Amino acid sequence: MRGMLLRMANMAAERKARGMGLAVETTAEWRIPWAQTVIVSAGATIPWELLDAGLHFVERWDAAAPLWRYGVLAADVGTQAERERTEAVCLDLRVPLFAAELLFVRDSEAGRALLRTWREECAPGWDERLAFLRALHVAKPMFCALPRTWLAEMAVKPEARARIREVPAMAPPPLVRVKIGPGRFVRCRPGEEEETRRRFDDRLMRREERRKQGAGI
Repeated sequence: MRGMLLRMANMAAERKARGMGLAVETTAEWRIPWAQTVIVSAGATIPWELLDAGLHFVERWDAAAPLWRYGVLAADVGTQAERERTEAVCLDLRVPLFAAELLFVRDSEAGRALLRTWREECAPGWDERLAFLRALHVAKPMFCALPRTWLAEMAVKPEARARIREVPAMAPPPLVRVKIGPGRFVRCRPGEEEETRRRFDDRLMRREERRKQGAGI
């Protein structure tokens, strides 16, 4: 079953979604009520013509969301403390952010883990986009990044929607577990184990150098 979870009251959106045959629920709770769910938070512009395609994607992918802004990276938002926490989890802040106020998600183990981790990372006053980025790296769902054009309603012809549905969903390869320190592990793509270890080693060395400089050693 498919449906729309509205995290804020929106009678017009509720009526339109029901008219499209979707189940609808308005709640501030963090959950996935249906097999394929689109979660709409405050500030989202719903691309009605693309909802069917988005819900189709999460029949195979665990989650999908549009890119937020081209040219704005994780290094450009949030407080220093948030960025440091995000860098520790994601390894690099030179990555784009996602507009998770329009989140398509499947009721799968990884989909539920993504939502649960995002909620846990959303400390009061912190940037939800950085929190979502951290949740992606911790939960590691099969995630489909959608173009930024999904943030606006688009006039998509029926034949174009049919082509979207026909695009096969290519599942990424399974991740492998890599040890980066005593009792510390991360996951990466097969073949990237050495590069992942090297990046962690380089980061630890830079932190140690900053610590020594701050201590005047």
